[in-house]
Amino acid sequence: MKNEQRGTMGTYNRLTKGILVLLALAGPTMAHDSSAAAVPKPATAGIERASRIVLQYGAALAGGRVEEWAALDLGCLTLRRARGVSEQTDRACWDDTLKVHRELVQDQPETGIFEAVGRGVGFGLLSETHRHAEYWKDYMPAVLISPAVLGTDVGPGPGLEVLDVSPVRPFALRNLTGLEPVKVSGQTVTVRVTYVDPLTAPLALRPGEIWWASSVLRRYGPVREVTVRFVVVSGLRTLGYPIDHAVVNEALPGAPVQVGIHYGRLPQTADPGGRHNDAVKNRLGAGGLVLGSVRWWDRKDANQAFVAALVRAKQMSSSPERTSLLTRLTLIDQADPALHRLIAYDRLQTFLREGLLKSGISVSGEAVAARLAELYWNLQAQTWRQELTDVAMGHSAAAEAFYQAIESFERVTAGGQTAHEEHRQLGVLYRWNNDPRAALAVHEGLLMGTAPGDPLRGRLLSDVAWDRIQWLSWERRYEHPWLEQARQEAEQAIQEVKEPVDKLMAAYALVLVEALRVPREPAHLQEQLHIAKTWHDRISGAAGVWPYLIGNDVVKALVPAGGQVTLPRTVRASDVSNVEIHAEPPPQDIVWQWNFDQDAPNALPVGFVTVSTPGAEPSGWRVISDDQSPTRGKVVVQDRPCETGECAHLLLADRVRTTYPDIVVQIQDLSANGGGEAGIALAARDNRNFYAVTLNASTGLLTTRRVLEGRATILGQTTVKLTQRPWHSLRVQRINFIHLDRGRLGVFVDGAQVAAVDDALLPEDGLVGLVTYGRTAANFDSLHVLDLVSNRPLSRPAAY
Repeated sequence: MKNEQRGTMGTYNRLTKGILVLLALAGPTMAHDSSAAAVPKPATAGIERASRIVLQYGAALAGGRVEEWAALDLGCLTLRRARGVSEQTDRACWDDTLKVHRELVQDQPETGIFEAVGRGVGFGLLSETHRHAEYWKDYMPAVLISPAVLGTDVGPGPGLEVLDVSPVRPFALRNLTGLEPVKVSGQTVTVRVTYVDPLTAPLALRPGEIWWASSVLRRYGPVREVTVRFVVVSGLRTLGYPIDHAVVNEALPGAPVQVGIHYGRLPQTADPGGRHNDAVKNRLGAGGLVLGSVRWWDRKDANQAFVAALVRAKQMSSSPERTSLLTRLTLIDQADPALHRLIAYDRLQTFLREGLLKSGISVSGEAVAARLAELYWNLQAQTWRQELTDVAMGHSAAAEAFYQAIESFERVTAGGQTAHEEHRQLGVLYRWNNDPRAALAVHEGLLMGTAPGDPLRGRLLSDVAWDRIQWLSWERRYEHPWLEQARQEAEQAIQEVKEPVDKLMAAYALVLVEALRVPREPAHLQEQLHIAKTWHDRISGAAGVWPYLIGNDVVKALVPAGGQVTLPRTVRASDVSNVEIHAEPPPQDIVWQWNFDQDAPNALPVGFVTVSTPGAEPSGWRVISDDQSPTRGKVVVQDRPCETGECAHLLLADRVRTTYPDIVVQIQDLSANGGGEAGIALAARDNRNFYAVTLNASTGLLTTRRVLEGRATILGQTTVKLTQRPWHSLRVQRINFIHLDRGRLGVFVDGAQVAAVDDALLPEDGLVGLVTYGRTAANFDSLHVLDLVSNRPLSRPAAY
């Protein structure tokens, strides 16, 4: 009761202030002697009456006092005439009015747009800079003080102050006594609405921010004040109403409204920009927002409330309420380091918990659980990345928290004097965001400043190894020197870290090093996997981890047990390929290796067929023994050179068809005059349709050809510097990064990338194998083929 009285007194104080302002502006014409002052002139009485009605109306609406509000609302008074005066009638009028208000201000949370998340209820666009926007809405004045936007029990109500009352003028209302317009008298009352609490004030897009749907960050802000005009009509008793003055309710369906005035979503199709509606409103003095009157809360004005809320947030446990409070504070000050430190850890913990929830991994102890969640996201970042990129689709709490965490950690670390762990976490987030070079810069910088024996040093070594592996895996640079550096750093990390979970992180990095090495050595891979399993088994109570370590795309085809693993599936957009592509191995193998040691000498290797271009002489493909070869065993030789330079002999694996191959082979040139070429064949359909990437070992000339219906086209040529050894490594892969679908061949010689050839005609699939071109003879050893299933576009058609 006291609060109500205090609010009433405040309202009338503001009313008095408003009237005094109007009297002062009126000047000498408003002067009276003492006897005349006791009898207000009609103009003054009309101003006071209209002001009092609007202030009472606004206070009752904002305070939820239904009966008091209904007695001043023209729409409710009209409904009372039809249904009779009752509490049920007033409540129906209230509910129907607020329903329209809610439809105007209720917006879905804009997931994917940091600082707009959870907006939920707000004005959206109020600034005159957005007047042209498609999503602009004309709000009837009552919306700005309605419980639909203010909520209930959220703090003090808005302040209302009358700024101006217009002279009496005619208005035309329809639905007053029937469908035909009726002429009445009335006034517009201009009111400043002040939202006194920045933590509960309604939100609107700040001036100058983009309004269209976009992934660009844009800032909403709590509104501090706005000016609106209400319409008060008079002469109602002559029309059969119980009172003479009431406020027009533009929201109630079927209630009396001004002719020609429209509220809601503008512009209308027939009126781009809503200019016609503006002209009518200006001519008739309609209610609504006064353009250019909106002011937003900022840190300077809201500092006391901001500091108090920040202290309260620090004392709160992690919860949706805490997250909502922190998000609201960013709308007041988007750069406060103390605030972003809270947000950074809050969102990071949310992201890690989401990882455990999605994966089904569980373990006792928060610290160990966090490290296992990091391991899960390390694997996700390298392989199936949609969990980290589906933020724009609006259904991933994980991605939402992830990108917010990056933003906040960057702000925290930019201020200096931050803990090493905060820098380390930022580097980890960069790695998960597929920016391993930025991650490496952070972690190597920290490592240089960390003394031997520091507990953080071992983790940093492990992180540096993971950063390199992320880059190598994504760029498919398996013979890059970083692979060996990652191995050394991971081995050192195992020696320095103490906890089993930290040792597992480093040990599994070594598993990936062996999985990415070309040529692969299965015995070393199994050895490292055994070490990782040993540390895994020492983590007390861990469940659900091992399937991810043997079932991810990088190692699943190399580990017998990996083919039996089915990883959990998550909800995907309808245009995204089924997750079974990655969660389950395809029916056929995806890795093929031939060292030819089990094949009979002087015969074709098992599973291969020979073809030659039309008119070519018979080829000489067969298996022979060679103790000087890289594998110290058997190799395949083709020692019958063609008589012409355009003749080609192919040896194709007849049961291996792939769209995105990664092919590696060791080649030794046996030509006497250095006039021919040897290399890899791919996308082969028959002897008239194939691709060939060949190397002339004498000159270093690398050539990429497309043979289509027997006609050869050179797609690219370059001269490479060869190492001084008899055998050379040649690797060809079809490059694609999930969202792309363009033909491109990447070529590596002796571990270095030397060419990337574009060709839009690359077919969907084809056979792979070996080829000699022209007057050449050559030995081939260690042919390895990988079907890059993770390179298949996620959607059909692909995004690019």
